[in-house]
Amino acid sequence: MFDNTITVTDGVTPITLAKVKTGNLTSQYYLNDSGTNRRLTLGIDHTVPNSGIGESHLVRLDISHYSDEGKLLRVSSAWTVIKTNSGIQDDAASEEAAKYLNSLIGDEAFMSRVIDRES
Repeated sequence: MFDNTITVTDGVTPITLAKVKTGNLTSQYYLNDSGTNRRLTLGIDHTVPNSGIGESHLVRLDISHYSDEGKLLRVSSAWTVIKTNSGIQDDAASEEAAKYLNSLIGDEAFMSRVIDRES
């Protein structure tokens, strides 16, 4: 089980989210960052079918941006899914896939190109 807080960073400023919900294979974290008119929600969800085939793990971060008047302007989201499509999950194989993807996601130049709609 994850801790009651999780800290994320933009590379400079750490932001700590508090766990607000936990349940069967799920946790949710939240921060109302009123100083910047943002609300951050982080979700961690696992799906484990009874057959054991098709197990998946989702980590999702939503950032809700508000005007000074409190009007919702937009919600920016990023998430990753680690999934076994056939057969029983092999942890090492799933971790390998996640490592390769994280090497790209952690590359600011690559992500800027993605966000600029390069394909």
